[in-house]
Amino acid sequence: MYLCNRNPIINIKTMKKVLFSFAIAAVAATMVSCGNKSAQNADEQDSTAVAEEVPQITPMGSWDYPEGSPITDADNVSVVLFPNSWKSDIDEGKDPGTDTHIYYNCNFVKAGDVKSTIKHFSDEYEIPNSLIIPFYKGATAKKGDIVLTWWQSGSGMQRAIVVDAANPAEPKVHYLDLSFKGDGTGFAEKHDNETLKPNSFIVVKNGEWVPGAEVVITEGTEENLGVIINVADDKVLYRGFAGKVKVAKKSDCRLLPLNPGVAAGQTVKAEFVGKLRPDYKVKKVDAVKGRIWVEKDGKEEVKSFLEVTK
Repeated sequence: MYLCNRNPIINIKTMKKVLFSFAIAAVAATMVSCGNKSAQNADEQDSTAVAEEVPQITPMGSWDYPEGSPITDADNVSVVLFPNSWKSDIDEGKDPGTDTHIYYNCNFVKAGDVKSTIKHFSDEYEIPNSLIIPFYKGATAKKGDIVLTWWQSGSGMQRAIVVDAANPAEPKVHYLDLSFKGDGTGFAEKHDNETLKPNSFIVVKNGEWVPGAEVVITEGTEENLGVIINVADDKVLYRGFAGKVKVAKKSDCRLLPLNPGVAAGQTVKAEFVGKLRPDYKVKKVDAVKGRIWVEKDGKEEVKSFLEVTK
């Protein structure tokens, strides 16, 4: 009897322990499962949040400016200037409107209605026509002309004044956007009388809203300076201080004369840190090299024709 009654008692106790263990295991599994789902949901939410934060960068970024219209007489273009950082900005999802851009020369490959194909070293890609500055074949210049080109023994967009036009298709120039110190140590002085390659410049004409012209942009009480890249209706795309490319209303801009027509003793406005500042006195003018010596608060500086106005 004892043996017959003992086994059922042991089995009931054992079953209770087993059931209790199963219950604990089930609760633990549920908690782990919920924890995993919560973590998974959190990861999914984080991924969604990150995906939503990535901006969709358009070819013109934050520039309020059209991509462009067909380039006129494109068959007569072989070389252009373009903003070097544009492609890397687009590839990285960065707004090109917030970046600094140096305009370099490259080959023109194929024209398009809105974008055209360029080739920089071995890299070919399309870029908005508004950002391209084309150089037309067969350009000629005369002594005293101001041209848009690039620093041909270096790199980067430059304006220059022609000092020798014995060969109008390959004029010799003095660079106006390189530093000039007046003692022979400035970059402009070290590269004086540099010969431009054929088809590598545009003659900038006084009073015309063309690439390379100097423009004054009025913003409140300040007068900022910029170099025109493109003009469309009442908008001007220009390269301002420190290489920032910006957009302004044409009605807020005025062209700066290519030759300010100033003389020693006159009081003028002159460029300082990208803005026109008043109360400079002209000390000397070199009309051949397009340079003007000015003085303010006892400090003498050398400016270009494109940095001084009455």
